[in-house]
Amino acid sequence: MTLPPPSPASPATTARILHASLAASAAVLTAVAWLFRGSLPLPDGAGGAVTFAAYALAASGLLAGLAFRRLIPDRTASQPADAWWRQHLPKAVAVWAIGEGTVLVGALVLVVGGQAVAAIAVVLAGFGVLVATAPGRLVS
Repeated sequence: MTLPPPSPASPATTARILHASLAASAAVLTAVAWLFRGSLPLPDGAGGAVTFAAYALAASGLLAGLAFRRLIPDRTASQPADAWWRQHLPKAVAVWAIGEGTVLVGALVLVVGGQAVAAIAVVLAGFGVLVATAPGRLVS
């Protein structure tokens, strides 16, 4: 007796799983970076440049994520959620990747220089993009 193939998950479920896994992986890597903070020392005189780059990246990551969020239209009341996700999931994943990438660069700043304030600013900017573009906020 052969079993029928499993039915694919709805696009809305796929979006929630993708977003949750990206946010969870970013959180885990940030926690690992916190454990290893400052383990890779910077050359003398490079701390200021890394701090400046971290703040610039925090601002640009946040602005890029929220700017790309504007490319995703709101769902109309008459449009089913699955149809909306089927059409706009690639755009949402791109915005989530910007958020996660920003978090990961913040974790790298934490490991390389141990500059906690600058790294936390970058990490918070990335998580800000992930929170602002959560699946529940996109379809409501």
